Amino acid sequence: VGSNQVLVGIKEASTTKAQNAGTPKDGMHEINSFEEEFEDNIWSTLSEDVASTMAGCVVSLASFNGKTKCFACTGLIIDCNPVRILTSASLVKISGDENKIDDNLQIEVYLNNTEQVTGTLRHYDLCYNVAVVEIMGSCGSTAVGLRRHISFTPNIEVLAVGRLIEHRKLMASRGVLIDRKGKLACEELRISTCKITKAGIGGPLIDAQGNFVGMNFFHDEETPYLPREKIQEVVRRFDEERANDGWPEPRHRYFIPTWYPVPFGLFPDSDVYVDSLDDLYSKFAWHQ
Repeated sequence: VGSNQVLVGIKEASTTKAQNAGTPKDGMHEINSFEEEFEDNIWSTLSEDVASTMAGCVVSLASFNGKTKCFACTGLIIDCNPVRILTSASLVKISGDENKIDDNLQIEVYLNNTEQVTGTLRHYDLCYNVAVVEIMGSCGSTAVGLRRHISFTPNIEVLAVGRLIEHRKLMASRGVLIDRKGKLACEELRISTCKITKAGIGGPLIDAQGNFVGMNFFHDEETPYLPREKIQEVVRRFDEERANDGWPEPRHRYFIPTWYPVPFGLFPDSDVYVDSLDDLYSKFAWHQ
């Protein structure tokens, strides 16, 4: 997968100065607006603990093709070292083709402060429409733990959380879980009665204690979400991919300098490297 440049809302020497909150960089413009606030935004009614936790781990993201904003949504910090953000793969899809990723998109991630760092799109799953963006450095935020197994029963009260780019405004909508599948094609999606806008795509669905229930998507008639256990499966696979992406074991190479006493013409007039002892012995086959 090609690396996507990720520009995140922090001032530091390697990045540009932070823009006004929610304002595209000079010359950039939008194709569609994804900055619609939740109609019944009840953020101000949340408990202090839940509000504080969500404020520290919920971010907003936008993707650009050149200077044109293509998509904007919400994301959730799931790791702090390195900083990894769970979000919707719609952020990086080719416009008009749901089955392909646009490797040339520039992504901006807006944190709950004015910092801006550079990172990459690390993983995506088009089947579940999930992506993970990694940002460089430390954001000083909290991460939502996904390791524990937690079961959620139908009809419990839940909250859908989103964040706007403009002023980093946080939003929440209250609802309950419904025990049925969604109308979208993915069989794993479930439904809540929370009412969100497109700005809430990729944002967390949480219970009253702030536990992660799933990741929200958007539909005109209902609010589908991908349940926690499916997110855990996808993230575990991403973790395995990340573990396999490390530096390979260094190969042993054998160096034969030009001054080594071998018959004239066996090697060119330059230093020689071989990858194995077999290669080395084959070059001295005349001696056997």
